[in-house]
Amino acid sequence: MMLDLDEATARRIIDAVANAIDGKDASAKTFGGTPFDLLSEFDAWGQGNNNSKNDTTRTDALTIAYLLFTGGRIPLTGIQMDGVWFRPDKWIIGALVKKGRAIIDEQKQEIALTAAGWSWVAGVLEALSKTNKSAP
Repeated sequence: MMLDLDEATARRIIDAVANAIDGKDASAKTFGGTPFDLLSEFDAWGQGNNNSKNDTTRTDALTIAYLLFTGGRIPLTGIQMDGVWFRPDKWIIGALVKKGRAIIDEQKQEIALTAAGWSWVAGVLEALSKTNKSAP
């Protein structure tokens, strides 16, 4: 499914979410003119050395942006937008899978958030809500 969303607006959304959660623009914004076909199988994502154990605000922010664009089913070859494809950060997606927050659906060639993943997202948003309520 292609989103009626151009790259400039997508970048604004990603950075707005990142700033709300992490306090700075997102560093991981990979866009391309074609699908990332080399990543159509999760084995190609190079996760052998991904030993992520701790959540970071960067992980939180980028995951929320991916969910805004996909509703929780992220295509392995990237998120198709108007004239561009956005590839989620491989390290973050790998960490979500390793932590049980997402699974790989090889048949549909997508990453799907699990119930544990959605619960984690709820916690991220609840924490953000509390932070914003305490701001002057």
